[in-house]
Amino acid sequence: MNDKPKRILIVGGGIAGLGLARALLDSRVECEVVERTSTWRPVGAGISLGVNAMKVMRGLGLAEAIEARGRVLGEMAITDADDSVLTRSDLSRLEPRFGPSIAIHRAALHDVLAEATSDVPVRLGTTVDRIEDRGECVRVQLSDGSSEEFDLVVGADGLSSQVRELTFGPVPQSYSGYTCWRLVVDCPPGLKRGQEMWGRGKRFGILRIDDHRVYCFAVANAPAASPGPAEEGVEAFHQRFAGFGGPVPAILEQIEDPAQLIHNDLCEVITRPWHRGRVVLVGDAAHGMTPNMGQGAAMALEDVRVLAELMGQGWRDGQELAAHLDAWMVRREPRVRWVQDQSRRIGKVAQWEGRLTCGLRNTLARLVPDSANERALTRLAEQPI
Repeated sequence: MNDKPKRILIVGGGIAGLGLARALLDSRVECEVVERTSTWRPVGAGISLGVNAMKVMRGLGLAEAIEARGRVLGEMAITDADDSVLTRSDLSRLEPRFGPSIAIHRAALHDVLAEATSDVPVRLGTTVDRIEDRGECVRVQLSDGSSEEFDLVVGADGLSSQVRELTFGPVPQSYSGYTCWRLVVDCPPGLKRGQEMWGRGKRFGILRIDDHRVYCFAVANAPAASPGPAEEGVEAFHQRFAGFGGPVPAILEQIEDPAQLIHNDLCEVITRPWHRGRVVLVGDAAHGMTPNMGQGAAMALEDVRVLAELMGQGWRDGQELAAHLDAWMVRREPRVRWVQDQSRRIGKVAQWEGRLTCGLRNTLARLVPDSANERALTRLAEQPI
């Protein structure tokens, strides 16, 4: 193999992009990150990292820092809108074998990743305008006016990936039929478990992310591109979820400003393949999925863990690189598609609206043993990535 280190351009400085940069630090691969935003700033709300996501983080040497910044998840429950338990799982039972699951603010997680990749060159306020695969390299035109050659370009730039569009052309996003508001507020008194509350065509999820705050997500059936908080106002959000009991009223009364709510339609990206020539997509850019299993970040982290492993083996030419990327997709696609399909199915059932169908759904959920939920999580943790 040529002794000259390979150069990889990572487009996107989020979980997938910085995760890959961290994974490549110990290899004979040089990487650089470009990120569209002009500054690293606190963004997003909360996120849960299941046992398989934390397994990758341990491999990257970041689990301890993440645990220190987040909160270990214990009991998780699905309830009805009145806070009556339908089914539950105890994540602490998985800890002896697989370690903890963690809930954390996205900004705190990003800080951990940014600190761990501080030696990696990063260009902020920069994205890709043009990609030209020349066979032996990729010529990239960046938005700052510069033009450089790389051995591989990795699109880690999310659901609306610019790299994906430049490489494959327009790929439609499939709207789930429901939209989502995310928020972080002070923890209501007495809240001990994480939970997702199922109403009729609506859901409300609550996770503690530290000793004082909770991350919440509120989901409702709605036409695509419906008005967000800035257009509707806070009162419309209050009214939409006023029928929920338990801790929700104490959460809603803390929402006074539309800026407290992050609003997005929930969409999927289903495309194949995830690579062409010397360009490869990872995470949401390749397979954006609904968040109903809480596995979007985990799938992205697994993607970059396997990709870094294969890239670390080196390659002599484009043919050998293509073989690595083919092997990567063969390993990743069946697992990712299963999670994507399961997330879609769960979302459809959880978003039922009819009184009778929701009553049947809730009755059947109560019949599911708690051990079944834990077995599904064990399956994710045990299977190779």
